[in-house]
Amino acid sequence: MLIIFDTNAVNMLPPEGARVDFIRKLRQSGHHRVAVPWMVLEELAAHQAKLYPLKYEAVTNTLDKLRAIVPWELKSTLEPLDLERLMNHWRGVYGEIFEVIETSPEVARRALTREALALKPAKRAGDHSEGARDVAIWFSILEFLKANPDEKVCFVTNNTNDFGDGIAYPYPMNEDVESLEDRLTRLTDFDQVVSAFAKTVSGADAEAVADELLRSPAVRARVAQTAVEILASPTGFAGLDTDDTVVQWRGWWTAPEVELLTVTDVTGHEIEGDVWYTANARWLLYGPAFDEDAADTSYTACTWETKVLFSAQDDEAPTVLTPQDPQAPNVSDSACADLLKRLKRRAAQLRRRTLQDLLDSTSLRDRMISEKFLAALDVAGSLPRASSTLFANIDHSVLPSRNLAAFNSVVEQMGPLVDLSRLNRSVAEMALQQQRDLGESLRRNLHGLMPKLDIASLMPRTDFNALIASSAARRIAEQDGDDVEEEADDDQLSFDDAAAAEEAAGTNDDADPEEPREDPAV
Repeated sequence: MLIIFDTNAVNMLPPEGARVDFIRKLRQSGHHRVAVPWMVLEELAAHQAKLYPLKYEAVTNTLDKLRAIVPWELKSTLEPLDLERLMNHWRGVYGEIFEVIETSPEVARRALTREALALKPAKRAGDHSEGARDVAIWFSILEFLKANPDEKVCFVTNNTNDFGDGIAYPYPMNEDVESLEDRLTRLTDFDQVVSAFAKTVSGADAEAVADELLRSPAVRARVAQTAVEILASPTGFAGLDTDDTVVQWRGWWTAPEVELLTVTDVTGHEIEGDVWYTANARWLLYGPAFDEDAADTSYTACTWETKVLFSAQDDEAPTVLTPQDPQAPNVSDSACADLLKRLKRRAAQLRRRTLQDLLDSTSLRDRMISEKFLAALDVAGSLPRASSTLFANIDHSVLPSRNLAAFNSVVEQMGPLVDLSRLNRSVAEMALQQQRDLGESLRRNLHGLMPKLDIASLMPRTDFNALIASSAARRIAEQDGDDVEEEADDDQLSFDDAAAAEEAAGTNDDADPEEPREDPAV
């Protein structure tokens, strides 16, 4: 069923009100379409914009009067009046709410002709005729029915004087609708639409169902993805960092962890057996966010209030409506503070799992090298710490420039070496972004690591994948005994140490058949 509204049924419709929520439910359900003819769209936009020129003129006159009584030049000015800009704004707003039935040029010409004749739905008003817009609406509906013989239309209008009561049509409308009567029904207002096409669901039961649905992983995942897509600001939002200090952030680096704080104003409608809800939800978000420098990320928490349209159907993704700007969480609220702690623990576990998925060593030598590399990393997080924290008081300038260049070259080629097949989507996004930025990040942050690893001798011999794929020193001790444990505790991993480890691996570990190669740096 296609439900077509006349202007009088949705005039001055608030874009975020309950009636719009119901229209979205009807459209999202897939059982019904909701539309307006193009002429109705123009009338809706015009009714919102018609006072703009008058108010603009009033402000201009006021400024002129003010200039007349002050001895200095006013700096206050108005931008030029732009009525079409305002009309386009409202066309866009209502075009998102309704499907639009186009009015063809032929329909427009016929509408003007019928108005000139003052025939229904046009009429005579004194010494002139009017109603071409009503005729255009009427002809648009008939044109749709003729072009879509399998469709039925419900026309919603309270203008019974011009359009009739839907039972008996005045001349020549009775001829217009001939053979189409069984596919065209009439309702007079929005309340009749609600009663005819849905059953209202409300009360404590609806609130309980809505709360459960909004806490489901599918809904939270959709909210997290929507946050990445739409939360971006050139000036920034307020949030809390890991120390609960207020910070500014401008966007999410990857999908944050999400939990529901509160849900209010729940309304539901059962449409053809499917129940659709709208509710105001307040979310707690925690994840890697960036400020001015997109490569400089930090874990940030915020609260986010939205209206959500959702269904009990498993295959229906929720729609986030009318989102507000994020705010810093209120840590004095015990419920919010406890939930934030839970999100932080969950994020830390995710980061640890990310590292574990990337730690895929193949030989004893690689494990020992990786152990040295990962000793400087924050294992609880997936991002390197600042170089001043990781590798303080070590000057990398002592390295030969040619070896640093070789190291940089390896860094740039490491991307394809990482296998993301076992990572979930969120983790994969995080790892892929790390790959893009790792070249610059490592060169900036691994100053002290290079001399400690003796890069001049190790890097030409080592698959760089080993540097980000390892197991803990505990595993080395368990597999290779006290000798390996002593090697793992050594502060300097020289070329000779690595060679000895590789020789031992050739005996105990068949996974590394690589033949020794001559090192040009030696």
